[in-house]
Amino acid sequence: MQTSHIISEPRTRLDRSRSRGRRLLGTLLTYAAIIAVTLLVVDLACMATGIFPPSYTYGDADMGWRPAPATGHMDLGRCFEASTRQSIDFDRNEDGIRTSQPRAQILADTASVKIAVTGDSHTELCALNRELHSSVLEAELKARGSPAIALNYGAGKFSPLQDYLAYRKVLKPYGPRVFVMDLYTGNDFNDILRVDDRPHFQPTDSGYRIAPAIWYTMDDPSVHYRSRVLYAARALGDKIGVRRLYLRVSQLREAAALQGGGMLPVMRYMSDIGKAREKTVGYPDAFTAQMLNQQLFFHHFPGSKAESVRRMRALMAMIRAENPGLILVMSPLPSYELTGEQPVDSALLRTLRRLPVSYESGVAEEKELYDGLRQLSGENGWLFVDNLAALRAYRGKERLYNDYDYHLLPPASAIIGKLQAAVLLDTLRHLKHAPLASVR
Repeated sequence: MQTSHIISEPRTRLDRSRSRGRRLLGTLLTYAAIIAVTLLVVDLACMATGIFPPSYTYGDADMGWRPAPATGHMDLGRCFEASTRQSIDFDRNEDGIRTSQPRAQILADTASVKIAVTGDSHTELCALNRELHSSVLEAELKARGSPAIALNYGAGKFSPLQDYLAYRKVLKPYGPRVFVMDLYTGNDFNDILRVDDRPHFQPTDSGYRIAPAIWYTMDDPSVHYRSRVLYAARALGDKIGVRRLYLRVSQLREAAALQGGGMLPVMRYMSDIGKAREKTVGYPDAFTAQMLNQQLFFHHFPGSKAESVRRMRALMAMIRAENPGLILVMSPLPSYELTGEQPVDSALLRTLRRLPVSYESGVAEEKELYDGLRQLSGENGWLFVDNLAALRAYRGKERLYNDYDYHLLPPASAIIGKLQAAVLLDTLRHLKHAPLASVR
């Protein structure tokens, strides 16, 4: 009898524990059901009455995003140049183009050669319109007897493919004779591989096709959600970065898989990106954003550099094929690192000491990519502007790049705009009396 009692006692305790677990689970499920039903009722009530509408940031299906919305009227843009701590106002026309002339006036001007200019933030720049290298290009051509209108549609973080899609959608209706692509060699070869919030090239059996954006930070313009609850859940996920991190890691895993790698290079790359932050500069991610991200990506995913060159070759050939009479100009803009201003900022050298890449390897790699653009330009009938040689030859006392986020400054824009004009001048003189239809 004593033995039976000893054996049954543990079983009784186990049964009581299981019973308490079932009651706790039942309680939790009940509360979860109450919360779910309550949220559903509240959500339906909000949708029915129209209160607390979700505020989405929809992307542009054709370009990914715009530097400014098309307002239908002349508008005033404003930016804050952190390196000088100045707020700068500038004109945009109805389509968001950096110009003081409205659309009708530009279209009515048949005496001036219209020049479409696209690029990333080094083309857009936080500066007065007259200080942009596109405006210097326009002024220089006018001073040399070739009336011109430069239409600047630069947008921060644009990839080269987006540069062209912006030309095709926004600038081509103006009837330009010239298309200048400002390609920033510090990160555009990486950007042409990226899929986040931007149309991108996708490999096919016969080459590439333009695939729609995968929406990371912006919302899909083809889908309009009404649920307030789902909006709040997504906003919370974006706030803590879970969704963006998941999408980014997924993209990197795909890049690694294409080269036969696993998660190890992904983790090493992400670790190095964290190490590349430099707290002593105004924008801690400045070096990462402007040059080091591209270097680190190619370092950890070696085959990606060759793939980016293949995509640039395909893009330049596609643009030439779609615009047989257009004057195409490749104007590569080198990074602060490649230009080699001396002495090199100690903040950059200090950052590089924490990373598996060096100043010398970064310069050599970007120079190889820069020279590759020269070769691709010759292969596809593009004019080539050698901005690097001109910027390296600069002996003035002013900086060419600021030390806050390492964007171009007005002295560099003046050099670039004048050089672009010099490259274009002879070609434009031959077209002075040519009918517009013959060059489109």
